[in-house]
Amino acid sequence: MSAVVGYEVVMPKLGLIMTEARLAEWYKQDGQRVEMGELLFALESEKSTLDIDAPAGGTLQILVPEGETVPVMTPVARILGDDTTIPGAPFEPTPVPQQDHPVEKSTPRSRAISSPDGEIRATPKARSAARKRSINLAGMRGSGLRGMVVTADLDQIARMPVVDVTPVARRMADEVGLDLNEIQGTGPGGRITRDDVSRRLAAVVAQSTAPSPSQRLPLTGLRGIIAQRLSESWRERPQVTLTTEVEATDLVNLRKQLGAKTGQSISFNAFFILAAAQALREQPHVNARLTTGGLVKLEDVNIGLAVDTDRGLLVPVVQNADTKTLVELDSELKTLAQRALNGESLPDELTGGTFTITNLGQYGIDAFTPIINPPEMVVLGIGRISPRPFVVGGKLEVRDTVTLSLSFDHRLIDGAPAARFLQRIAALIESPSEHVGLNHGIE
Repeated sequence: MSAVVGYEVVMPKLGLIMTEARLAEWYKQDGQRVEMGELLFALESEKSTLDIDAPAGGTLQILVPEGETVPVMTPVARILGDDTTIPGAPFEPTPVPQQDHPVEKSTPRSRAISSPDGEIRATPKARSAARKRSINLAGMRGSGLRGMVVTADLDQIARMPVVDVTPVARRMADEVGLDLNEIQGTGPGGRITRDDVSRRLAAVVAQSTAPSPSQRLPLTGLRGIIAQRLSESWRERPQVTLTTEVEATDLVNLRKQLGAKTGQSISFNAFFILAAAQALREQPHVNARLTTGGLVKLEDVNIGLAVDTDRGLLVPVVQNADTKTLVELDSELKTLAQRALNGESLPDELTGGTFTITNLGQYGIDAFTPIINPPEMVVLGIGRISPRPFVVGGKLEVRDTVTLSLSFDHRLIDGAPAARFLQRIAALIESPSEHVGLNHGIE
């Protein structure tokens, strides 16, 4: 009896620290024909979900069912060659070339595909078929994983009545699960606006009953990991928080000038990260962590930025932030944040931080007590930037100010050194061009 020849598909290792992943969904059924390059399965790690392509063509033989978590490099399927259909024959795998370094970030297919006409969450096959049938998928929810549109949804979508809705209103309705067909539009020509969605949501909430006191929401997945890590941080670390109000008028003006000069809007977070990176390089005793062997000062300055996602709080990390220009920081930040929001972050993008920044200014928060992100020893909280009364040269004037909140592990750093570190960041923000050249990288 001749052996069956084919490829062995393994759970890929998508980062240095990735050890296991959950097989979230098979896009093909057992025994079905699969072509090389087609979407084969979706994997889910602790903080991201990614699509994996078929490495070869042939008949799929599934070894690991949906929902199971397996170590990386574990065989999850076989793709049998087309030249034999002998049942139960010995299997001789043709090895897929493996690299001795992490897979390139472009290898997994993106689960969320964006386009100029709105957000499109669809598999590449469904996207291609929709183009051929002139079906606009913008904002549509399908029957696939996390609302992904699959080819089976196209007939139903084609029969759906066209709803005239603004992109913002569509996104708001999608986030809370409102049916746009049940909303009366008050915009031009009956278009549904964000106010229409807000009124409908208020009506639904008013009609609903309060949740049962016995209702239980288990802490699983990312939410459970966050709860465990922050609980440990609070119990194990004597955390102290320092706050200071900083004038940010020059920073606001510099950002406007750079925006006018370059034609692009640079985020305030890029300025804050560059200032923090400069302060960490000047005061390396803050860029440290506690290990079993004692306090270790870290060579790299890797700064994480907390991002609020629908799965929970993620902290993408900008590696070697002290070596990058303002423009490079801004570009990398936007890419990392968008990948986190889409659930596409690779494990290496969420680890290795030496310092964390969390910014609640967009929510109208002036000051707060940030919790240290273990195993780091400090975290910087940023409040909103807004005009306030401020004393300048003995006179009361209205200036843009921001409140900085620095939480630190009092086992590893005393109050005075922590205060000097916060004072340095404040000085860099108050006079950005003079102290650190925050416009570095702008021609």
